[in-house]
Amino acid sequence: MPLLEDLYARQRARQIEILPFFYSADFPNSAVAANTTPAPVSVNIQSDSHFVVRYFDITVYTSVPFAVFTGMPALLIQFFDTGSGRTLFDNLQPIQNVCGGVAAGAGQGSLPFILPEPWLIRAGGSLQVTIQNAGGITFPRVNVSLPGFKVFKFGGGAPGDLS
Repeated sequence: MPLLEDLYARQRARQIEILPFFYSADFPNSAVAANTTPAPVSVNIQSDSHFVVRYFDITVYTSVPFAVFTGMPALLIQFFDTGSGRTLFDNLQPIQNVCGGVAAGAGQGSLPFILPEPWLIRAGGSLQVTIQNAGGITFPRVNVSLPGFKVFKFGGGAPGDLS
């Protein structure tokens, strides 16, 4: 059974609670210089619940004070779940492939990318986000958002049983 169907059935049976939540990886302070790959940013999943990633979204800033970059930055991205030891992609992917697109007249971050199947990250795990700047522009800040939801045991503050 697909993950969402299983989780919604468990929610209806009052076995788990699902609450919307966002995690994010912030690459600040000129960390994404032109033609570089800065150190990965870790996103620590809180131990109170599992996390299900539904979307990816990215906002790229081009100046300080911050202004949203409205072009198509030449950035590549990779996600690594340290708990399972799995990467999400076989290699770095252009952000336009996996972090949404730009609506006409809007900046980055306007259209999130919907995962074909949500991605479960276990409670207490860590997700490493790697960005590579393949272009000639330095970005003073890049923010990758992971909208989704937390999965709790019904009526308690513990992670829901997903076995």
